[in-house]
Amino acid sequence: MTLLSVFIGAALGTMLRYLVIMFWPFHTPIFTAVFAINLVGALFMGMLFASHQVSDMHNFLSVGLLGGLTTFSTMMVQSAQQPLYKQLIYLVVQLIGGMLCFIVGVALISIF
Repeated sequence: MTLLSVFIGAALGTMLRYLVIMFWPFHTPIFTAVFAINLVGALFMGMLFASHQVSDMHNFLSVGLLGGLTTFSTMMVQSAQQPLYKQLIYLVVQLIGGMLCFIVGVALISIF
């Protein structure tokens, strides 16, 4: 059952990522759909992490949905398409932003 829930979550997360990328209204080299998706995914992953739940629903959401939604490989491709100094800026902003969003997610669950 766990494997099925992860499979379904990953399929939904991947489709959601595709839709967000297709309909993303901003066309800038830094604030891309992938950038926003990864930050939102980190926020929700922090919230799930702080909940300390282990169940099929947790696996569906964390490993499946958020794993399919967020994407490390596309982030790497987008950074490689930039000049070297912009690659470094993009990656640093992604990593620091993702970590901050994760911490905010943990804090939100800890407060409530």
